[in-house]
Amino acid sequence: MMRSPIRHRSRFSERRKGSMSASTVLTLTSLVDLFTNLVLFLLYNFSGEASAIPSAERMKLPESLAQLTPHTTLTIMITQSEILLDGVKVAEVGPVMQDADLLIPALKKEMDYAAERGKYFANAGAGKPFEGRVTILGDKHISFRLLEKVMYTCSQAEFGQIDLAVIQKEST
Repeated sequence: MMRSPIRHRSRFSERRKGSMSASTVLTLTSLVDLFTNLVLFLLYNFSGEASAIPSAERMKLPESLAQLTPHTTLTIMITQSEILLDGVKVAEVGPVMQDADLLIPALKKEMDYAAERGKYFANAGAGKPFEGRVTILGDKHISFRLLEKVMYTCSQAEFGQIDLAVIQKEST
């Protein structure tokens, strides 16, 4: 009696066959979600330069005939009651004005940290070199002495390129 040849299937071939059928089914939902998030991220971060300056309801910027558009930089907002660095409160205006010194210690501490981060990322090759650029948004009713203190603190924290944000006035 002649035996028929026995075909032997290994466990490896069964697993491989099973995994191949599972990998042929693609779900595009997660891929579409990923690309949607990527597009929204890019639009948010690289949108027009006009949105480089945050708006504040409680602040009125002075008007100017300047034509230059703002750069995306570190932003200091000076309201009637507080000083904010990139939207985070760092000091109250009252105590700052009572201090005779031009330097605002709390603001300088946060700006020094921002300068360290900027230099680190510039050295790591992750972008533009550190320029020491800051934009100041000051309510048009703040005192010049307060603006002077903020500008002095910026210069002491290695942010020597200071831009003042204004509302563009229509030329007549």
